[in-house]
Amino acid sequence: MHKNRRGPINKVFLTIALIVVVIFAAVLTYFTWKMPSINQSVPNTAQTQPKANYSAIKKNINKKFNQNGRVVQIKEEHNINDQTSNKPHTVIIIKLTDPQTQKYLKASYEAVQNNQASDDQKVYIHSIQNIVSTQAKKLANNYDVIQFVYKDGKKYVPVASSQKHKDLIKPVKLSN
Repeated sequence: MHKNRRGPINKVFLTIALIVVVIFAAVLTYFTWKMPSINQSVPNTAQTQPKANYSAIKKNINKKFNQNGRVVQIKEEHNINDQTSNKPHTVIIIKLTDPQTQKYLKASYEAVQNNQASDDQKVYIHSIQNIVSTQAKKLANNYDVIQFVYKDGKKYVPVASSQKHKDLIKPVKLSN
């Protein structure tokens, strides 16, 4: 019949073929983990709000408050959920860091709250609120907030807080 039978499998050839298959599987697995999937590369617009770039606003705020050295620290926080809006929004927080200025601001703000402020104290608080309100008009939407705070003990007290179209803290009225 047939004298040409299949011979025994060459063990060296089989070993090399198995090694090549394992290496190929390892390389394929490595690149699959490194490459983003389709779901990861396209952001879900229903869940995440686009972040506005507020570097120009922060630069203006820095220029206004830090003219005479480092008096405030400016921080931007994204996806904040608080009582100012029912949507996640961005808050630009201006923290007063200079201890001497904090003492004067605290005394002035408390005097304004108690209707015992001098005209200078009212003008001081009003100017801070005016800067915050003016910069807030440049925000990208009606939900984002700019807030000026000082530290009183372990808590932060807001002195000025504004959104694009409204002031969240009522501005100080100046007497004419």
